[in-house]
Amino acid sequence: MYEQKFAPERAKPIVAINTTHGTGTEVDRFAVASILEKEYKPAIAYDCIYPTFSIDDPELTKTLPEKQSIYTSLDALNHVTEASTTVLTNSLSINLARDTVELIAEYLPKVIEEPENLETRYFLMYASMIAGVSFDNGMLHLTHALEHPLSAVKPDLPHGLGLAMLLPAVVKYTYKVKPQILAYIYQPIIPGLKGISDEAEEVAAKLEQWIFELGVKEKLADVGFSEEDIPKLVKLAFETPVLDLLLNSAPMNVDKELVKTIYSESMKPYN
Repeated sequence: MYEQKFAPERAKPIVAINTTHGTGTEVDRFAVASILEKEYKPAIAYDCIYPTFSIDDPELTKTLPEKQSIYTSLDALNHVTEASTTVLTNSLSINLARDTVELIAEYLPKVIEEPENLETRYFLMYASMIAGVSFDNGMLHLTHALEHPLSAVKPDLPHGLGLAMLLPAVVKYTYKVKPQILAYIYQPIIPGLKGISDEAEEVAAKLEQWIFELGVKEKLADVGFSEEDIPKLVKLAFETPVLDLLLNSAPMNVDKELVKTIYSESMKPYN
């Protein structure tokens, strides 16, 4: 199924009980698997796998480790960064994206300080949920398409950390073509943006600094990747089943040179 050899038409009823505040899969039709022997990490999206019932209980996230609390929240941030700027985006995805960023900007630092505070966990879980709705309607593009090869090659790499390392570079190139939308949704993190393409490099650097201030300071070189790995990662981004759908949803033409550039710029900090 994950290699698109067949498409399911029916599924057993699914009850989704969320234990993080990141994926949003309790409210969408997406799922991901790792095919380790091929270094593939493909995704699927079928209407028949929408959950029949979903439970979001912040009590279940109180013991989530600090790093995973941050990584999963950054996953939700990536969901809306991409969903609000795809070729399929719409006002629902964009406005849910803004709400998501506001909630993450306010409550993620509080969760780091008070991990067992149910109110802060509640709002991050809510942010993750509406981010799931946002990308269920708007789809995803570059960050997820480029992260899946990272955690396919290194299965111990947390998905949210992989996304965090790539996000500034992806935002830099996305901002050049969608500055008004990204300026709107990122105001809670980077206030005062004018929504012009010339801000792209500044936005990327400030976003990276915000991520560093959360305690996530790693870049690709810090987790064992090097420039020599980039050709393989680029190949996987274009050959892993389904990832081409994400690449084709990006708001700009995505060729191998752009993907190579994003991986390369994510090796070390901008700042």
